[in-house]
Amino acid sequence: MLTHGLLRRKRLLTERQEALLEELRAVLQRLHQTLERFGSDVITADWQALKDTISHLDELFLLVIVGEFNSGKSSFINALLGESIQPEGVTPTTDRITLLRHGDERDEIVHEQYVMERTHPAEVLRQLTIVDTPGTNAVIRRHEELTKGFIPRSDLVLFTTSADRPFTESERAFLELIREWGKKIVIVLNKVDILETEAEVAQVVEFVAQNARELLGTAPDIFPVSARMAIRSRKAENESVHDELWHASNFDTVERYVVDTLDEETRIRLKLLSPLGVAERLTHTYLAAVEQRLGVLQDDFSTLDNIEQQLTVFRDDLTNDVQYHLTEIDSILRDLEDRGVRFFDDNLRMARIPQLMQGDKLRMAFEKEVVGDLEHQIDRRIQMLVDWSIDKNLRLWQNITDYIGKRRVPQHGESIIGQVGGAFDYNRAALIDSVGQVANRIVTTYDRERESQELVESVHSSLAATAIAEVGALGLGAVLVALLTTTALDITGVLFATVVAAGGFFILPAKRRQAKQQLREKVTEMREQIRSSVLRQFERETDESLTRIREAISPYTRFVRSKREQLATLQRDLSDLDVDLERLRAEVEG
Repeated sequence: MLTHGLLRRKRLLTERQEALLEELRAVLQRLHQTLERFGSDVITADWQALKDTISHLDELFLLVIVGEFNSGKSSFINALLGESIQPEGVTPTTDRITLLRHGDERDEIVHEQYVMERTHPAEVLRQLTIVDTPGTNAVIRRHEELTKGFIPRSDLVLFTTSADRPFTESERAFLELIREWGKKIVIVLNKVDILETEAEVAQVVEFVAQNARELLGTAPDIFPVSARMAIRSRKAENESVHDELWHASNFDTVERYVVDTLDEETRIRLKLLSPLGVAERLTHTYLAAVEQRLGVLQDDFSTLDNIEQQLTVFRDDLTNDVQYHLTEIDSILRDLEDRGVRFFDDNLRMARIPQLMQGDKLRMAFEKEVVGDLEHQIDRRIQMLVDWSIDKNLRLWQNITDYIGKRRVPQHGESIIGQVGGAFDYNRAALIDSVGQVANRIVTTYDRERESQELVESVHSSLAATAIAEVGALGLGAVLVALLTTTALDITGVLFATVVAAGGFFILPAKRRQAKQQLREKVTEMREQIRSSVLRQFERETDESLTRIREAISPYTRFVRSKREQLATLQRDLSDLDVDLERLRAEVEG
């Protein structure tokens, strides 16, 4: 790196300018550190622009000449330096970035494949470095990419346009790129010698000025010149011919601007503003990317909230429906109890003593009149509850699969993908796809019959664990029938012994009341055991189902939460940088 750069010559800087330079350097380093946290999503060209800006802070002022192929860039440089340094022609002649620096002798040094340095003893090059660039609309696309890549390093852009094709659409697009980097632009309207009158020149100048003002938001300096006539003037041996050509070329206006108007103070100010423009552009670009991604993540959080709400509704619905089915079972047991009371009233009487002595017939009567189809009623109600739970669980998975699937569709038409790297979007989309595939696989492989059978068996096992009975292969209804029949036999056995021993005239009513009470107690016990067992089992099944769902979407949940925290920090840091850059610009321009 040159050690005699504009900002290295501290004697030319005031204390205020030195302080601004150091503060600017610190802000650029902060921006670099912040973008490092952005990871692979920082596109290569932006990284290069920032690194070049930092490394070239101390170089000479860079005056970059850009324009379309055949707009006269090289001839303009030759006219400015007074010698034919750059090759000219009707075909693209500049195929690389050429830095023209001061040197006691003319020389060429190739720094990179597409970057060359030429030295020349021209006095103007003591104050600045002139950069010639390939044409922006050349057939060879690599030429235009080279020029675009060098724009961020420029301190002042001298944009050449030809009087025969002023302000073309491709020139407009390139000027827009320069504006985005915050560069000061001066327009050179070259080849005005092809226009016949001053009025025509004025008309073209006005056309360029109007379009530039609309595009840039401000009116840039415009210099109508003829580089070809300026070169002829410098070569003319006759003084009058020289003066006539020089005056006609109007090149003295550009020369005065470069040598006089672009004085040391102005160059220092532009040299400070140039990296500010780069930093502002990068800060705004990546701050917008962060805010766009936070918007996507906010939608993701809404998705997760919606899923959580669906899980809550699922639990509430299941709880309510379990209560409903238990109420129906209660009703079945109340009817059973009522039938049992009537049975005892009808059969535990003195007139029925002969029948009471026939235990088998009494048991059969009890099963027919009291128990009836209790087994099927209870099992059917439990099966209905199980089937409803299984269907509800399957619908929940289907809803979540559909809902997550919708998150794969781009939600933001103004996405910054393409401007900023897409690693965030790719990782997020891959994660959503993965979660969606897990949910979809569960839905497509869901065996309703197997799930139903397993849940029924778990309910039976739960009841067995409460010591109602050894269920084995019996259904719940069969268990209840066995219990009630055993109860009836116990009661009739006691009654028979009592009647034989005491004659039964006075003891039978008391035993009838005892039988009814025992029946009520047994039914109440059954009701509570069924209720507690079913509630406990379905609570466990619900918890396991919700846990499976939360585990399935947990990678997505962790990604959203961690990324939001990371992006919120980036948003704060980039916003702070934006404020500091705005303040620095005000101080430099003030």
